[in-house]
Amino acid sequence: HHGAPRLASRARVSLRAHVRARIRGRDRVSAVAPRAALDLDALDLGQTLGAIKRREALLNLPPGKVGLFGARETFEYLADPNAFIKKRVAKYGPVFKTGIFFKPAIVFGSREAVEAFREFESELPADAALPETFRELHTAYGALRQSGAEHEATRANFGKVLGRAALERYAPIVARQTRDFVLGEVLVGGSGNSGGFLTEQQKRTLAREGKITVNEDGSVTKLPSSFAEDAKKKPKLQPGYDLRQFCLKSLFELFLGTVPPEALMNEMYAYNEGLLALGKLSPEFEEGEKALKKLLDYVTRHYRTIKAQGKLDDDEFFFLKQYSTARDEKGELFPDDRVATTAVLMIWGAYIEAAANMGHVLWTLMRHPTSLAETKKETRAAFTSAALKTADPQSFHLKNVMELTYCEAVVKETLRVVPQTAGGLRVNPTQRKFLEYDVPAGYVLTADPRVAFLDPTNFPEPDTFAPERFLDADDARRIKWEAEQMTDGQRLKESRSRDPDAYFPGGVGQHKCPGISLSTLMTQIFLVYVTGAFDGWAPDESGEGSFDPEYVQIPIVIIDDKYRLELERNWQYE
Repeated sequence: HHGAPRLASRARVSLRAHVRARIRGRDRVSAVAPRAALDLDALDLGQTLGAIKRREALLNLPPGKVGLFGARETFEYLADPNAFIKKRVAKYGPVFKTGIFFKPAIVFGSREAVEAFREFESELPADAALPETFRELHTAYGALRQSGAEHEATRANFGKVLGRAALERYAPIVARQTRDFVLGEVLVGGSGNSGGFLTEQQKRTLAREGKITVNEDGSVTKLPSSFAEDAKKKPKLQPGYDLRQFCLKSLFELFLGTVPPEALMNEMYAYNEGLLALGKLSPEFEEGEKALKKLLDYVTRHYRTIKAQGKLDDDEFFFLKQYSTARDEKGELFPDDRVATTAVLMIWGAYIEAAANMGHVLWTLMRHPTSLAETKKETRAAFTSAALKTADPQSFHLKNVMELTYCEAVVKETLRVVPQTAGGLRVNPTQRKFLEYDVPAGYVLTADPRVAFLDPTNFPEPDTFAPERFLDADDARRIKWEAEQMTDGQRLKESRSRDPDAYFPGGVGQHKCPGISLSTLMTQIFLVYVTGAFDGWAPDESGEGSFDPEYVQIPIVIIDDKYRLELERNWQYE
């Protein structure tokens, strides 16, 4: 379990390291020369030259700046996407121009803009906006690269494996997986200490004391003798590292019906780094290509074996069974390599999203004790400790999990307050009018959920964490909360939490993320277990620990590996 490479710590220069170096350099300069108060966009030489080069002088574009090649904006965006968006929304409003991945872009999130975008979004080509390394490794079978009939056929199959009927099958499996992780690992002190953070000296000492074994690749396996000692201490969890490993394993099992060897699952990290490599000549891209090949070889072999043995109808191979009958836009069955590629891409898309969601929920609840108390009250009333210990399939029927309305509201509000990702990027092929603006050909258009989530007309007091916004209007908890929000007898304006043009955590249109419902289900079941077994949690500031986490920003905002929490056991549960 502890052999996983750390997601954000490659020795080689990756896109992320490059960005950090650029940002550090810029910070030093700005400390010496604070920016003048007047708006310098109009005087920016790069912006002026860029506008001439792109022939924009006579067009009415949104406010903002792209620069000459969009490089400065791109690097600032990659360093901290959420802060980048927040700063520009504050300066320019909910529609602005910038540079993303070295291309001129218009970013928007006002309700009117999202509504207008939906009308022509399906005509826009999909893959031209993506970086070349991403396009290549995402493969031609990836939905993010497709448009038209080909894309429709790909999307049509998602419903079979991510729709309500599929979630009903997954819920009891996810409950068993979560029980094994939360009760079998976290509760007994088997997490929160990934070998990646032991010095070689510490490893040798612990190995001598018989507490760990050091594997050939330098990773660490804890021995049962050390668990007894850990049981007396407070359990720990590294939400970035431990939850990522847990979700990766869970999704391989959900979609393939088997858990592959650890080393193979960890190829997913090299694949992820390859997608974000600076170019096709970089070592990350090469490693990413090799990783993708290993993953595809394994899944293709596994799929063919299951078919040959006539096992496709077995329950655990539900996902593969659905894809064995999937048809493309010409009405032909998906070939084996397409089924295997789809499985790999869907595991890649889902595991990091679910892990990020779980980690962020722990963080938002830790910062908001009343919301944590309300969550515990709901989950403990709905699930007995006996149901948790057995992961009873009847108890964890989808219907019962869906009845945890406060729990679901916590997940949704967390996705709003700590958005994980941008909307999809689409290239505008011909000049068009968009709202009152001109959009030149070649500009990227992106409906960004982070803009919508910061908009007080969508979410009054957008910086306030309030799951109650997502409850039904007649829910007593929401009524009580609304009464508390009244100022001078004025009620707080209602949030547009049910409006798909205001709340779209997975993006809008054809390329929105299809897996949000599965990620939400996994996070809710995780919350049931973590609030059942524990009374609360706090940052572990011992050693190099910190109170607030740092984040890995790209492709999904997720708590970084080093951050650790200490958990408070619920003794009544035991």
